[in-house]
Amino acid sequence: MKFQRGSIFRPEKDYYQSAGILLLIAALQFFMAINLAETQFPGYSSTTDTLSHLGGTIPPVEPSATIFNISVILLGVLSLSSVYLILKSGGCRLFSSCLAISAVGAVGVGVFPSYTGSFHMFFAILTFIFGSLAVLFSYRLGLNIPMVILSMLTGFTSLLIIITAVLWGLNNQIIIYLGLGGTERLIVYPILLYLLALGGYLTSRGKDWVRIRFTKGYF
Repeated sequence: MKFQRGSIFRPEKDYYQSAGILLLIAALQFFMAINLAETQFPGYSSTTDTLSHLGGTIPPVEPSATIFNISVILLGVLSLSSVYLILKSGGCRLFSSCLAISAVGAVGVGVFPSYTGSFHMFFAILTFIFGSLAVLFSYRLGLNIPMVILSMLTGFTSLLIIITAVLWGLNNQIIIYLGLGGTERLIVYPILLYLLALGGYLTSRGKDWVRIRFTKGYF
């Protein structure tokens, strides 16, 4: 049984530029929404309060809650649309699968705010873990060396913080030093920043950047 190895160049079905534009819009609007929501949340602290706290208090702090929840759902929907276009263009399935799961998690975070407890936590974990994995596996899209290096730096940063929290819990020294909100941002922001970079890369390079680098082997 043969599996697609990396990305396949399909000049007759090239939607990478459109996929890049969607990724750019997805990440950029979420960054802007976070900053706007924080200004509308009295007493909010980026050190002690998580991002989900913007949209998950009881009672909800408006308009902060609406801004955050709509924006994170939009982040997931636009990312899923981008995944569809990347797959349609012959893009790597492993990267696309990880990004798709992360995008579904983002939608779940918005649909189930933090006051829903375990439901919210489940989708947040999906978003964090598979988002960092998507960043790491993006090299299989056939990126240039600078983008590969960037993906390794940002992906491993997020993944390392996640592993630290899993192994040593919420009382580990990193979380104590940075605060819960600051630590979460070291997971989320590298992923979002990389999606911005990847979106710009796909948008600017267009159809001539993909090559058949792999022909057979692993998934």
